[in-house]
Amino acid sequence: MSARTELVRERGIGPGWSLEGADGLGNRIRLRLDLALLRASPLGVVIGRHPALAELVVDDASVSRRHCRLGLLDGQLCLEDLSSLNGTWLDDQPLARFRPSPILPGQQLGLGRVTLLLGALPAVAA
Repeated sequence: MSARTELVRERGIGPGWSLEGADGLGNRIRLRLDLALLRASPLGVVIGRHPALAELVVDDASVSRRHCRLGLLDGQLCLEDLSSLNGTWLDDQPLARFRPSPILPGQQLGLGRVTLLLGALPAVAA
C-alpha cells in the first residue's frame, strides 16, 4: 500500500468518496479518496496494482500496474481507463481508453475481476 493511500485513509475528513467491493477471490476492498487530494493532483489519482505507480493500490492480478485514473474535470469526478489489459468498466459498460467518463455515487466500477461501488463521503468537522 502506498504512503498516499495511507494518508487518504487516515485523513478521510471528506468530502470525498469511498470505493468498496471485492477482488476476484471475494476479499474485501475498501478505499477512500479525499476531495482535497484530488484537487492537489491535477492529473488525477491512479488506481493500480503497483505501489510505486499508483496512489490507490489494489492487490489483484487482474488489475494492471496503472489501471485507471480518477480525476476532476470541470468539477465533476471522472474515471479514465489507462490502457489496462483487462479493461475498466462503469456499470457493466466498457470504458474507452484515455477518455474520461463522469462517475457518480452509486455507480459500479469494474477493474479486471475487481468490482467497486462508488459512495460519497460527507464532510466531517476536523
